[in-house]
Amino acid sequence: MHKRHNPDTVVEAFGKGYSQALEVDPNKRWLFTAGQIGAAPDGSTPESFEDQVAQTWANIMALLKEADMGADDIVKIVGYIVGVENFSAYVAGRKKVIGGVRPASTAIVVPALALPELLVEIEVIAAK
Repeated sequence: MHKRHNPDTVVEAFGKGYSQALEVDPNKRWLFTAGQIGAAPDGSTPESFEDQVAQTWANIMALLKEADMGADDIVKIVGYIVGVENFSAYVAGRKKVIGGVRPASTAIVVPALALPELLVEIEVIAAK
């Protein structure tokens, strides 16, 4: 299991849904995903933010499964969210999929992504 670092000398993780740092044991396999978006395998993109987050996580979980990994193997998440008003839905969608897993995490609110219909993009790093 990876070792979490949340020392008292650093501010506590906001919302406690992530770790300030994660140490990976030696001899692990690593998986780095490209930024995943809310596009379904057929290329369609849902309109709502919540549906895009759900599809984005479905895409991430499919990549993890392909590598014989799961949510517990995620060590870092970077999320790009269009609009600060969508942040709570981003957190809820993430929690629905990964539950109590607490990887290191960064969330960045941006004005737009590469295509105008995209509202969220998430990349993960996993180690097993």
